[in-house]
Amino acid sequence: MKKSISLVVTGALVTSVFASSAFAAELTTQQKFDALKQAGVLTGYPDGTAGLTKNITRAEFSKVLVLLNGLTPDAAAANYKDVAAKHWAKSFIGAGTKAGYLNGLGNNLFGPSQSLTVEQVAKTLVIAAGLQPKADAAVSGAVSAWAKGYVAAAIEAGLIDQAASYKVAATRGQVVEAAYGLSDAAVSVKSAVAVDASNIEVTFSDNQVVKQALTTPLEAGKETTVTVSYQGKSYEVKVTLQTVKAVEAAQSGGKVITVKFNRALTATEKTYMDGGFTLKSNLSTFPVTAKFADDNKSVALSAVYLPVGDYTLAVKGTDTPFSLKVAASVAAKIDITSPAIQLADNVDLGVKVLNQFGEDVTTTNSTYIQAFNSTQPTKSVTVSGGKVSLKAAGANAGDKIAVTAVAPASGLSISKTLTVVTGSTATVLELGDVQPLAGKARISAGETGLILPLTLKDANGQTINLTAGDIDFKAGVASNVYVNYKDKDGLFFYNSDNRVVEKITVDSKGVLKFTAKAAGSTTLTISNPSAGISKTIIINVAGSAVVKDFQLGSASSIVVAGEEVVFPFVATDTFGGEIKGTALDLSQLDFSANYLADGYPKVNAKGELVLKFTQEGFSYIVARGKTSTSAPSTQNVTIQKAATIVGVNGIKDVVTTLEDNASVTLGGDNIVLVDSYGRTKTATAASATYTVELSNQSEADLLTYNTATGALKAANGKSGSATVTIKSGSAEVYTFSVDVVDSADVKSFTINNISTAYAAKTAGVYSKSVELTGKTSSGVTVALENKTPSNVTSTDPTVLKVEANDKLTGLKNGKSTVTAYVGNAAVATQEVTVSEDAPVSKSVELERKGNTIVPTVKDQYGVVISSEGGYFYSSAPTVVTVNQDGVLAPVAGKKGTAVITFVSSNNVSGTITVEIG
Repeated sequence: MKKSISLVVTGALVTSVFASSAFAAELTTQQKFDALKQAGVLTGYPDGTAGLTKNITRAEFSKVLVLLNGLTPDAAAANYKDVAAKHWAKSFIGAGTKAGYLNGLGNNLFGPSQSLTVEQVAKTLVIAAGLQPKADAAVSGAVSAWAKGYVAAAIEAGLIDQAASYKVAATRGQVVEAAYGLSDAAVSVKSAVAVDASNIEVTFSDNQVVKQALTTPLEAGKETTVTVSYQGKSYEVKVTLQTVKAVEAAQSGGKVITVKFNRALTATEKTYMDGGFTLKSNLSTFPVTAKFADDNKSVALSAVYLPVGDYTLAVKGTDTPFSLKVAASVAAKIDITSPAIQLADNVDLGVKVLNQFGEDVTTTNSTYIQAFNSTQPTKSVTVSGGKVSLKAAGANAGDKIAVTAVAPASGLSISKTLTVVTGSTATVLELGDVQPLAGKARISAGETGLILPLTLKDANGQTINLTAGDIDFKAGVASNVYVNYKDKDGLFFYNSDNRVVEKITVDSKGVLKFTAKAAGSTTLTISNPSAGISKTIIINVAGSAVVKDFQLGSASSIVVAGEEVVFPFVATDTFGGEIKGTALDLSQLDFSANYLADGYPKVNAKGELVLKFTQEGFSYIVARGKTSTSAPSTQNVTIQKAATIVGVNGIKDVVTTLEDNASVTLGGDNIVLVDSYGRTKTATAASATYTVELSNQSEADLLTYNTATGALKAANGKSGSATVTIKSGSAEVYTFSVDVVDSADVKSFTINNISTAYAAKTAGVYSKSVELTGKTSSGVTVALENKTPSNVTSTDPTVLKVEANDKLTGLKNGKSTVTAYVGNAAVATQEVTVSEDAPVSKSVELERKGNTIVPTVKDQYGVVISSEGGYFYSSAPTVVTVNQDGVLAPVAGKKGTAVITFVSSNNVSGTITVEIG
């Protein structure tokens, strides 16, 4: 590290502006963050963001401090009451404290979630830079007496900017600016490649790629030293140009040609090569879809139809086309893939027919399959659809089933003898310990989907799976009688406490799962009497964790009467684990505050603690866990008077030049207001009223405004300009001009962006509409009267089909260029990508309708899809539960909030906060 950072903090909270670091002014703050992250000094948030605009906490800064100084993390030295045993920053706080760089807040508290002020960080920077405080220097702006000399020295050295106050909180981004200059996060060269004879790409250790054009072209095969400039420094790199060429092309599948290259392609070359393959047979061209291999050294070209014959393949950048032959796909091998056969019904024998390329062509090759029980010849076995039902046929474990499969058209055949297996045939029984669910430190009561890791193998080493079904230790619901022993497929299951584990379920894949029904401990033994083997484990289930210690931080923003405000918090449970976000059960807190609105505090869908105060004044907040024996967490809050709308700040997403007879929407979502604290939000978000007035119309009734619909419409056959004035609140109005132009003034058109289309193959919800936007000769965007083109064409209708004049339907993987026509003239084009990736949930939004939560699931194409296969759960089942139809069931006598989560079938989730009161 360049410098050491020392820190003595006093605990004030609140915001400021740091000067751009003089050490690396060429980089953005995000790039500096990325460099420090690469150096291991910083990490981002779990969602991948840097959080540069958020205040930096004392815990976060402790990590930066320790890593910049090269200190060894030491959790044992963090003996603070408010730093939980499993707090993520405990080892950093301990190391900083041990080294004397960090002090607590008094009363053995550290305040890990509190913010650092500008003057606190300024002192750190001055010490780290080896500067002396300027005790006698004047400082313009609010500053604490103890910090004045350090702030003056920091300003003089260019470490911070002059500001109105240095007592306010520093953001993560501002500390990044400073920390970068005090670190050794300098970049180095990771790799250098020649893109072509005149351009190279150099990748640096901060993952930035510099593309540099060369004045002297490279010679192929000759190593050349090139000087590259980056961030004001020069780096010498050696590159050798190797011209990329296709070196081989051959059939690799029934409808696939694989092309190999002399080296791995760069991203630039792949882009260059995209669409650069022309496959022909005689005079016919066969469109292909390219998929590059993971190592980028080859590409597979897939065709929808590839008849037998001689072909030529021209590859972009390769001088001579390849000549190749395409052979018919023929069955080359037949196999029975099942190693053994379960004693169950409707069991698949796994008969597969493969072609000469190893592709599964079973569906296009008829097979004849016969099975015979050689152990019990009188028990006939019928094969239907490649499956057998051995239980119905009276087979027993250990029976030998002779299976013969024939593909008559190809003359292929195979015979294989399969052993009938159940749990009783297992000679190996392995039972592993039950592991907590992902992200959990222990198994807790009420958790579902816990896996019992059972492995069974027969004498030949073949894996045996139990048949699907329940191992239910509850003899009858009505009598509530439980039994300790149950048998399943020849195995015996002993469960010492059926209150802890009531039932084990075997799924269709043979995986054993259960629900931890209650806190306690149970001994589970699984045995195979016929083989004389057994295994035993103990399953410990903890009671539900409850809030023990709770530390409340300062408000994340100004506190205004009648508005929700977020307060950061750190909470630990009775097991010492950190309670994050939506896992916080407010019913487990003692919480009081002056002027607190009904229904608060609550936890929002982001897992943030939210408060709202009813009036202007002063509130003293006291919070603690009901089971805590430590001092409560307190905060003093000044509540500002309720905000008022003072005017209109502007508009957004409104085109202000209209073709005559065209209209645009000017409504609450487009109008941006400003309140008495200088904050902006749309009129819709502010629930505010507004008026729209038209004046200075160069022609009478050039524009009209429909208050009900928000439509701002241009008159037919007129052109000119008008003034639009928007009023809301008590002071500022917003005025702008709207121009109406004649259709003849629209000189060009663009197609509004069409995202990737799904290869749905038929018209429907996945069809895309083509819409146009106009441009004047000077490039001004024009809202059109008719956005729909006269006609639309697609260059490859086998990829993208035009269903109607403005509707497109994807048919298969590939790309096609869409051309839009106005009249008989082609006016705009756009390349559209079609994907065959099956729709999967990409986003989930929840809405409460009465007592039901309704999920809206959208796929990667933006289309609403079925929510089937997803499930609901409540963060506070002691307050309210939710069934799998989304119906809420409040618990009698309970009040509070709960976050309801819906998880789609592919683990995409959405949340909504509900209040029960």
